Amino acid sequence: MQGPGMCLKLFLAFALLLLQCVEGGEVGRNHRDANVTGRCIEKERQALLAFKRGMVDKFDVLSSWGLEIQKQDCCRWIGVSCSNQTGHVLQLDLSYKVMDEHYYSLEGKMISPKLIELQYLHHLDLHGINFNGSQFPNFIGSLSNLRYLDLSDTLLGGKFPSQVGNLTNLQHLGLSFNDFTNAENLDWLPLLSSLRYLDLSGTNLSNVLDWPEAINKLPELTNLTLWECDLPSPILSPLSYINSSKSLASADLSFNHLSTSIFLWLSNYNTSLVYLDLTNNFLAGSIPDVLGNMSTLAHLDLSNNQLEGGDPHSFSRLCSLQSLDLATNRLNVSGQLAKFVQILFSTCAQNSLEILDLSWNGIAGSLPDLTKLSSLATLLLNNNKFSGVISGTHFSKLSKLQVLDFSWNDLAGSLPDLTNLSSLEILFLHNNQLSRAIPEIFGSVFSKLF
Repeated sequence: MQGPGMCLKLFLAFALLLLQCVEGGEVGRNHRDANVTGRCIEKERQALLAFKRGMVDKFDVLSSWGLEIQKQDCCRWIGVSCSNQTGHVLQLDLSYKVMDEHYYSLEGKMISPKLIELQYLHHLDLHGINFNGSQFPNFIGSLSNLRYLDLSDTLLGGKFPSQVGNLTNLQHLGLSFNDFTNAENLDWLPLLSSLRYLDLSGTNLSNVLDWPEAINKLPELTNLTLWECDLPSPILSPLSYINSSKSLASADLSFNHLSTSIFLWLSNYNTSLVYLDLTNNFLAGSIPDVLGNMSTLAHLDLSNNQLEGGDPHSFSRLCSLQSLDLATNRLNVSGQLAKFVQILFSTCAQNSLEILDLSWNGIAGSLPDLTKLSSLATLLLNNNKFSGVISGTHFSKLSKLQVLDFSWNDLAGSLPDLTNLSSLEILFLHNNQLSRAIPEIFGSVFSKLF
């Protein structure tokens, strides 16, 4: 009997242990359920619901955000991403990248201060949601784990939010095109030492004379966009060159009040700058020679300025140049265009340049030989004063050319056979003195003929 009794005791002990394990597991799940719904932490779910109440959602694009049982896991809501390990909300993204066709359908009354509960949030993107002049929420400066903040085109108002300087982990900051009052300074900017992307376009920075020094103190910055900021031309000091970033690859400073002195500051980035846009500024006089030191430049836009002619030797050193826009300037190269082109496209750049725009410059004289520009895909020479006859040799070796525009000039005679331009798709030639006899073969070769 001792044997069977011992077996019974072992069985009962095992059963009790199993029951304790099961009960313990139930207690654990109940404990988790008290704080987590699915993977979602309750106070963070409530914070998101408070945010939704501050939105005007006419098309119910946030329909997945709800109180129903099947909607209680906020980690499954559109625009919300959570940690797989902890359930904390890490990302709130309701921008065009997530919303697709619903991008412009969301509006906001306010950004709920309840979002302060999302202390683990590292990515907040509300780009394009119209908050109709609502004040910038001060609490955002307390979301210390944020690495990505984009509130561009949200029409937030009030004082410029210098409290974002508290977000010392930020790598991406977009605050473009809001209704903030003029920024008085950028003293907060150097605190963001990890920043790689900065877009303050549409912010009035006319009072910030030392803006280049603030930019220089961002050692990791690669992308800078200060479009239409009323930027004054910098008064450069020795501080303008101290600790400057050597990583800046893209700078859009278009639609400002910059003079050619800006090139002295940009020379800090001779070995890193790939994209530079200075269109619609106050650049005047000769093209500065210092430009030629920017050996990494691939895309350069100097259009809509008052730049004048002279020998552009600086361009001959831009060996990586792929796109050059000099449209709507005062390039006084009449009678010297052949020399201009020869210098512009020395052996250094002639195999890399794909886009050239010299339109609206009042350039007179005959068309130069462009056969060395073998990589050109787009050539815009419209709205000048070119005269003479178009020869087949002008473009004979441009086999990659897709768009050619020499409309609104004084070219005469008949068109030569251009069928050797095997890649050409669009040809503009109107408003010249050309013969009306257009070779019939053009219609079968070019997809668009104007």
